[in-house]
Amino acid sequence: LAKTFECPIVHETLDFTRKKANLREKGHKYARMLSGWAYSRFFELLNSICANRGIYVLSVNPRYSSLIGLVKYSRMYGLPSDEVAALVIARRGMRLSERLPSALTALVEVNSTKHVWHWWNKLNKLLQASAVVNRRHDYYSVSNWGFLVKLSARLSGGNTA
Repeated sequence: LAKTFECPIVHETLDFTRKKANLREKGHKYARMLSGWAYSRFFELLNSICANRGIYVLSVNPRYSSLIGLVKYSRMYGLPSDEVAALVIARRGMRLSERLPSALTALVEVNSTKHVWHWWNKLNKLLQASAVVNRRHDYYSVSNWGFLVKLSARLSGGNTA
């Protein structure tokens, strides 16, 4: 498809070194799954084949791709979490920025001097502390993010009355 549409292949750079160091703690099934996956060999072959065919391969950082996809695109397009994460990775490959939606900027007090991932990190921490969004499926049903206003006020010690 990349050859047909004359576009690059974009993939995320994943690092499993920390996970592989903790294989004994996770159990045999998890260890077998992680060790059996030839991640580096796959990308060696992909780069080799694409170089022979004149296709550019771009590697991007996967940081917050699932969160960004779930918050910005899952409800908008009705796509599952893996597909919206792939959408975010493709947008990163096109060098597009993923700013917080305007409905959420007031919740984390966005300041333009910080990198955009700083604000996604703050939102991620707020969502992890929330009891409203605790499963990936919950991102489809969140109609407004007002519960985060109450949560952030409670966490910062403010009055929610």
